[in-house]
Amino acid sequence: MTNEKSISLNNEARQILFHGGIMTLLSLLSGFTTFFALAPRIALSSHTVGLLQGAMLIAIAGAWHLLNASPKTLKILKYTLLVGFYANWISTQLSALWSAGSSTYPINGKEMPAGAAPWQDMTVTVLGFLSVLILVSAVVIVMGAQSKKSD
Repeated sequence: MTNEKSISLNNEARQILFHGGIMTLLSLLSGFTTFFALAPRIALSSHTVGLLQGAMLIAIAGAWHLLNASPKTLKILKYTLLVGFYANWISTQLSALWSAGSSTYPINGKEMPAGAAPWQDMTVTVLGFLSVLILVSAVVIVMGAQSKKSD
């Protein structure tokens, strides 16, 4: 049974590592969007956010085996991490390309040109709210790291 649990943990960690690489690659490519985005400063923010999130996913994958949580909790953690991180990066990237969601960005949003369609603003806002899942993930990680391993 322990061997099956170990294989499962390795598969989960490998999947998170894969998405860390994908997030890093996407964010490196998104650095080029600053040249044609309607809001170039938000595009730069999207690039930076993606790089940090990619690095965080890679680090979490490396520490995955240290978390003391049930397999169900770890699966929930994996999906909240991935959905939260991708939603956060996509919302900032779309905001930069469309110049949408200026109310979401209190500092750089004031400099964004107006003109985004209401559905574009709504899309950026909904994706921004999904990034709250990152906080849920952080709480689960802290709880899983604090509890003692019972092997």
